[in-house]
Amino acid sequence: MANHSIKKIWRKANVIAVEKPANYCPISLLGVCCKLLERLALQRISPTVEGSLSPDWAGFRKGRSTCDQVATLTTFIENGFLLNLKTGAVFLDLTAVYDTVWHTGLLHKLSKSMPYWFTRLGVLLLRDRRFRVHMGNDTSSWRPQRNGLPQGYVLALVLFNL
Repeated sequence: MANHSIKKIWRKANVIAVEKPANYCPISLLGVCCKLLERLALQRISPTVEGSLSPDWAGFRKGRSTCDQVATLTTFIENGFLLNLKTGAVFLDLTAVYDTVWHTGLLHKLSKSMPYWFTRLGVLLLRDRRFRVHMGNDTSSWRPQRNGLPQGYVLALVLFNL
């Protein structure tokens, strides 16, 4: 990365369409070297990310789960009930959240909250990303990925939380 580039092969994903009862689930097969680089970056950046998140946020965080959030909500409702208060809740379905990530917006957000090296790595990993889809015996041509994060992208969970 000394010359500020990453091999093209690292930014290519082979997407396998796995058949499910009602539709297909895309699984991206990414390069091992790229995943290793992402894991190293993830280890270095995790303390910074953890320090910037609210203690109440549980989404995609180590040691936290949906069960914790349900228990917290239940306790909040019970405490309100004891005080004769009403409680409202809003639930948000983030279906296909990785498919719609806007790269420019994400990189801007990184530049405001993360160290320069991590922002630069984000640029290198997201720029000129390509994919092709394998379905049965058929394979599409290579296509540019202008938005979204590949399924299996090691840094996706951290980037989602920012």
